[in-house]
Amino acid sequence: MTKSVEGRPTLTSVRSHLSKKSNRSKRRRPLREETRLWLADSDDSVKVARDNITMGNYHVTAFYTHQAVEKALKAAIIALKRKTPPKTHSLKKLYSEVSDKVELTDRQKDFLGELTPVAQVARYVNAAVELPREVYSKRLAEEYLEIALPILDAVKTRIKEEE
Repeated sequence: MTKSVEGRPTLTSVRSHLSKKSNRSKRRRPLREETRLWLADSDDSVKVARDNITMGNYHVTAFYTHQAVEKALKAAIIALKRKTPPKTHSLKKLYSEVSDKVELTDRQKDFLGELTPVAQVARYVNAAVELPREVYSKRLAEEYLEIALPILDAVKTRIKEEE
């Protein structure tokens, strides 16, 4: 990657790098590696969610909680069903792909439906009908994380059992 005078990558070099990476990703990675990447990305999303609670960005916490669950469910679909996950943000739809392999409580299943709209509401004023930061409180953001973490644990445990 070429660097600018300041030592940062240039826009052209970043685009070239991403293009090459995109072409490489079209070659099939082993399922185990792809699953590992989705789970690592899910863990990163949990960290961002937690960090944003301390900063008072509760809408960001809510969004990244959704992302963490979505990425873990996509990892489960790859690992447990050996197929490409559907391109959707619907957590219930993603869970339906692995519901025979990953057991969740009724409350957790209901929560997937409750958390799904967060992908839009936490980011867009037209979905929130107000500023997204005004929709989510600290209590709600913490509750989302509290309910999501056991779901993530259940998914990860089931994937590890399959290995």
